[in-house]
Amino acid sequence: MLGPHPEKTSFRLCCASLREGDKIVSVRGDHDLLWLRNAVLQSAGFKVLSTEDESTALEQISRMDCGVLLVCYSLPQPVRNRLARAFREKCTDGRMIAIANMKIEKPESADAFVHGLEGPETLISTILQG
Repeated sequence: MLGPHPEKTSFRLCCASLREGDKIVSVRGDHDLLWLRNAVLQSAGFKVLSTEDESTALEQISRMDCGVLLVCYSLPQPVRNRLARAFREKCTDGRMIAIANMKIEKPESADAFVHGLEGPETLISTILQG
């Protein structure tokens, strides 16, 4: 679990599951948690585009340089569906990871599921499992 000073937490891991230039596109409706997750992933060495905006995420996906779509299940179902559909169409080699702070079953559209309260190590490990 992340301590009281996330900026002092350092994860230096190889991003072997992503191709050179690929990014993690992280989409979530909660601003504070989105940016905390962004800081954790960047400190682990990942290239991350974090956004609360569906249009920005879809634009990034359309460029086909996303290796992982990290989609929060706090987003409305129609938004999750549009993001998943675009990602599967454009980033065919990528992985979609669903994340939620509530207990749910792994969605069929996702390749993996992370319970957000499991901490940053679990999220990073799941991304690296590629």
